[in-house]
Amino acid sequence: MQRQFAAAVLIAGIVTAATTPVRADNWPQAKPIRVEVISAAGGLTDIVPRVLSKYLADSIGQPVVIENRPGAGGNIAAGVVAKAEPDGHTLLMTGSNQSVNPTLLPNPGFDYDRDLVPLSMAAVAKMLLVASPSFPAKNITDAIRIAKQKPRSVSMAISPIGTPNHLGAEMLAQLGDVDLTFVPYNGIGPATPDLIAGRVDLAVGAMPSLLPQVQAKTLKALAVTSNERSPLAPDIPSSTEAGLPGLQIDAWVCFMATGGTPASVIERLDKEIAKALAHPEVRAAFAKQGVEVMHMGPDELGRFLKSEASRFGGLLKGSRVVNASR
Repeated sequence: MQRQFAAAVLIAGIVTAATTPVRADNWPQAKPIRVEVISAAGGLTDIVPRVLSKYLADSIGQPVVIENRPGAGGNIAAGVVAKAEPDGHTLLMTGSNQSVNPTLLPNPGFDYDRDLVPLSMAAVAKMLLVASPSFPAKNITDAIRIAKQKPRSVSMAISPIGTPNHLGAEMLAQLGDVDLTFVPYNGIGPATPDLIAGRVDLAVGAMPSLLPQVQAKTLKALAVTSNERSPLAPDIPSSTEAGLPGLQIDAWVCFMATGGTPASVIERLDKEIAKALAHPEVRAAFAKQGVEVMHMGPDELGRFLKSEASRFGGLLKGSRVVNASR
């Protein structure tokens, strides 16, 4: 009888432990925090979580594991997070995809609004329009002139649809009224060797990814996609100076969590991310690569994502690549 009672108590304890809801006071659990990244190694969405991972792990007390899952416009990584346990141990590192994918890719196998929730905006970086060293253009005006002489003769690397790299390429094509040949890659990292070798002519990418190649003179910078120059590269003109003032886009990255994650855990996670972003070593590491901390909490990030979706809606309606993919 005593053995039966003891067994019943043990089973009840196991069931209770297994069904205890996750709360801020019992998070984190004794397992790693996984960050699913929408891009291949080398892009801004990869750089930021790798810099943050040590500081988050030290503060949280659990390992932080970065997993790159490029493809499907970011929805491979997003799908993993959308279908994960809502326990605050699986996070998504994404960018502009998160604001435009509901329009571009409406049937991903999960519900964007229900299965993913805003967590924290993390960082922003200026972007560069670069050219292969063998491409004859010295500036934006030259590039547009060459592209107009023979439609689709100029190739441009793009990352998955909806990324800042793709949106910047669409802006250049539409504002310059040129017909470019878009060449898809899983991120600016995989595209860079082809740019250097001259197998593709142009690309727009985040400064942390491309500035080292520009400084090494293995790529040519035509402009910063902004209305002002970057202090990290004061010799590179802004797109406004270069004659295409509408070419304005930054690369920003944010964390999302699995839908259904308790609000108290979301709040705790956001505080941990904000604390890591405020660390002087993180800010210094970001600054060296042209990345600025830009923290937003869950509510502000949610509003920002909606405003970005509205901003890029018109641009994407005129996209040959987007319309061809439907």
